[in-house]
Amino acid sequence: MRVKRLRLRNFRNYAQAEIEPCAGLNVLVGANAQGKTNLLEALYYASTFRSLRPVRESDFVRWGEQEAMIHLCFLRQGIEEELLVKIPLNGKRMVWLNEQPVSRQSELIGRLKVVCFTAQDLLLVRGEPAERRRFLDSELSLISPRYLYSAAQYRRCLEQRNNLLRAHLEGHAGLESLPEWDGQLVKYGARLFAERRRFLEQLQMCATEVHRALTGGKEAFQLLYQPGLLHRSQLPDKEEDWASAFQASLREVESEEIRRGMTLVGPHRDDFLILIDGHEARLFASQGQQRTCALSLRLAEVPLIEKRIEESPVVLMDDVFSDLDPERRMRLMRFLQPRTQTFLTCTSLSDLADLSDSSEAAAIYHIQKGQVFHATH
Repeated sequence: MRVKRLRLRNFRNYAQAEIEPCAGLNVLVGANAQGKTNLLEALYYASTFRSLRPVRESDFVRWGEQEAMIHLCFLRQGIEEELLVKIPLNGKRMVWLNEQPVSRQSELIGRLKVVCFTAQDLLLVRGEPAERRRFLDSELSLISPRYLYSAAQYRRCLEQRNNLLRAHLEGHAGLESLPEWDGQLVKYGARLFAERRRFLEQLQMCATEVHRALTGGKEAFQLLYQPGLLHRSQLPDKEEDWASAFQASLREVESEEIRRGMTLVGPHRDDFLILIDGHEARLFASQGQQRTCALSLRLAEVPLIEKRIEESPVVLMDDVFSDLDPERRMRLMRFLQPRTQTFLTCTSLSDLADLSDSSEAAAIYHIQKGQVFHATH
């Protein structure tokens, strides 16, 4: 899978831009605030129809213009496809796939599969449990419609159950309907527990492969699931066993939940630990080790996708070299090439000085004030 051509019009700070990237490494180099990340964002949006950053779609439209356009040609299983997206300043986006209008988003998401690393991914290691839950939900929702549905139903049940507990605490409602909401919460919560555990086991294997490649096998990488239950010594395998464990935890904390007016156990309290040589990376790892952990988690999607579709995704990496020593930079490039088509941003070509023998097929694009200038490496 690879991008053959990307054309932009009035997208972010680009009036017009066009690149025909090489099949290997594509480097976007330039000072800050010139538009490097905007190119990555266009590719990411064409795959996921989500922004890299928390913005509205109308923010994609260049200042003073009425419409942005992304035109993408890419190879998928050896067949060339064409995607055209028009994003108006006001109104709904319009999408064409192979010159045919498309209205259902499900037909488009993941057509071009990308794996994207940004500085935000460091929060997977350094941040709060909510960041890691968001990661699990995002990844599982892309590969499992059942998970996506169950997560939505769980959030609905959790909100209704919390509303009931708060209303009772304030003296406005009884608890007659609590067992009914418990049943719904357990039904959908058990599915989330089971699928998260299975996914983390798969992710552990793939992330370990990546981490070994990035460190030369000098560090032991481990993920440890911590479900939002009272007892975690032996984690269930089957969904019905997760349901029993969840129900038991709810019974144990029922009086405390009634006293506090909130649900205290469940998947909304999940977390997972990232361990390096048996120590929690969030607390004990160096900045370079933490970045390597975040890269390992994100790039674990590469072998996961390869196993699922027998084709490598396109990799997008924004400011990836910060905190990495030359050896880890070299190992990162060796892992990706010639395995994937890769786009990465940096502020100076000096970042590539130690990569000459691992980036022979690189194409370099100088980005300056929303303009792209191509140079060979």
